[in-house]
Amino acid sequence: MSDTEAKPFETDSPRDESGDRILAIVNYVLCFLAFSNGITLLIAAILAYVRRDQAQPWLKSHFDYQIRTFWYGLVIFVVGFLTIWIFGLGALVWLLGGIWLVIRAAVGLIRVVDGRPQIDPNGFWL
Repeated sequence: MSDTEAKPFETDSPRDESGDRILAIVNYVLCFLAFSNGITLLIAAILAYVRRDQAQPWLKSHFDYQIRTFWYGLVIFVVGFLTIWIFGLGALVWLLGGIWLVIRAAVGLIRVVDGRPQIDPNGFWL
């Protein structure tokens, strides 16, 4: 093999985590924007699904957390939609769900900026 030939991609080499860290931060910003536009939460979940298998374990916990946030948020949206006709209960469900989403995104953003993993990425609370 000469020095000018291309070497095959090494899958065992450690990845640079800065790109995944930036993506995790962008995903949390998309979660904040989902308070007024739910489609951004879907985009964040898709990006998290794409990157979580290649990410470092501490960043994988953030991507898992973002994916769970999407699924829990979808359930909150559906429950709110189904209960909107009960004296506006659905609006209250959506409001509380939006507050939950913003708090969850803020806590996740603080942890990823500090370089800490999520404590319980599969849990409903923080």
